This record gives sequence, structure tokens and C-alpha cells, in this order.
Amino acid sequence: MNKNIFFGLLGLISVAIVLTFASCNSSNEDKADRFSNEGKTEEAITHYQLAIKEGSVEAINKLALLYSNTHQPEKAKQYYIMAFEKGDKKAAETLANFGLRDGAYDDVIIYLKPLVDAGDTTQVYTLGSAYVKLKRYGEAVQILLKNKDNVYVKAILGEAYYELGDLNSAEKYWKSAVYNHPSGGINSYNKLLELYRKQGREADYKALEGAY
Repeated sequence: MNKNIFFGLLGLISVAIVLTFASCNSSNEDKADRFSNEGKTEEAITHYQLAIKEGSVEAINKLALLYSNTHQPEKAKQYYIMAFEKGDKKAAETLANFGLRDGAYDDVIIYLKPLVDAGDTTQVYTLGSAYVKLKRYGEAVQILLKNKDNVYVKAILGEAYYELGDLNSAEKYWKSAVYNHPSGGINSYNKLLELYRKQGREADYKALEGAY
């Protein structure tokens, strides 16, 4: 046999052996991903559960998503809670969204407050809104001030101050949203118009009207 042909065949055999070995030793999470993509739900569940036992937090989220996609919300929530308890941020945000959807604002606080307390300002608006929905306005202000330069936060922050009777602060943040942002301040604009109308401030009302 020609040497080049021999060594070529030997190389192909070696590659096949390596691929077979790698396939046999792929992780349970990899196998679950493959089964999930192939629509083999039960096999995917089995291997995700094995991966979870091996310590994969990502597998917990993937299994939760799989249950969610197969219309098993209670099982999905069970696994998202498991991931949350292991400190997973993605699971906390997902559970908070469930809370918003269901009007369970206490749950939103449970899942998002640890993130915001740790410095995550991306969840300030949602968490502050939950406090406002529960009429816990003082706590809402404390949270919302953590991202007070955000145009959307200014609208809800003004609302919290308004409900606390601090109309000067409410006006301050609503005006800032209207005059310091080219977009996103429509809620503050409408609230500010309503404030001027209630206070009988006709000149301020006319000066603001149409400004946004």
C-alpha cells in the first residue's frame, strides 16, 4: 500500500476515534441541549436533571425554560426558584417578571431588592414601581433615587413624591424628565400638566402645553 494512502487512512481513523470518544464523554447538559433541540423532551429533562445534580446552575434555568415552553408554568417556576436560591440573577429577573404579570408585587421585591441593593441599577424602575403599586412610597423613593437620572425613573419618582405630599420634589423630577430628555418623558409631561391644572397655575400650564 502507498505510504501516503496508509497514513491518510490512519489519520481518518484517529479522527473518528477522537470524535466517538468526545461524543461518549459529552456532558449531561450538552446531551440535554441536543435532545431539546431535537424535540426529545423527556430525554432532555432526564439529562438536565442529571446535570443539575452535578452542580450546573445553567442547567436549572434551561430546564425551567423547557418546562415554560412546554406549558408547564408551575414546574418552570419551581426550577427558577431553585436557580434564584443559588444566586442566579437571570432567574431572579424572570421570577420578578412573573410577579409583575400576576400583580404579585411583594414577589417582585423579594426577587429584585437583593440585586438593587448589590448595585444593579437596571432593575431600579421595576422595583420602585412595585413599591409604588403597594403604596409604600417612602421605600419607593429610596430605591428610585439609585437611578434618578433615568427619564423613566423620574416619572415614577415624581409620582412617589407626589403621593408623599412633597409636590416640589414631584415637580422637580417631572420637569427634569420633560426638559432634559429628548424622548421618554411623556408620562412626566402629562403628570406635570395635571399638577399645574390642580394647582390653578394657568401660566405654567400654558408655558408647558405643547412643549413635549
